[in-house]
Amino acid sequence: METFLNFLTVFGLGSVITVFITHKLKQSSESKIKMRELKENQYKSLLNNLMGFFEGWEDYAVADKKARKKQFLWEVYTSVPVYASDVVIRLCYEFIESHNKEGKLKGESNKIYSKIVIAMRMELNKIYGQPDTTLSEKDIKVLKVD
Repeated sequence: METFLNFLTVFGLGSVITVFITHKLKQSSESKIKMRELKENQYKSLLNNLMGFFEGWEDYAVADKKARKKQFLWEVYTSVPVYASDVVIRLCYEFIESHNKEGKLKGESNKIYSKIVIAMRMELNKIYGQPDTTLSEKDIKVLKVD
């Protein structure tokens, strides 16, 4: 009888521990999904506004190209430092510098844009524990829309 009670105690405790761990893992998974969705939406907004700097994208979604540029700058100076990785922050500042008429990075915006996208993808993949992206800078291009 004592062996039977010990078995029930151990089995019952094991079940409680299993249920607890399962619950915590589910919460963690749901939290990761929400975190990725939030960060993904923030990055989409940033990239949408960044497009205001490229020729041929003036009439897409926001007719005022200058408004889109200002929104990108606003995000970089106010929101990006809070949610983005160090790599993305540095690349955003490089992108801004690439549009400075006297800047050393003048004309490098396409290349920097590619680096930003890759850095964002790597960061988002890490949230889910996915492998790094296999895309390279050559794979990501901004083409002019006629």
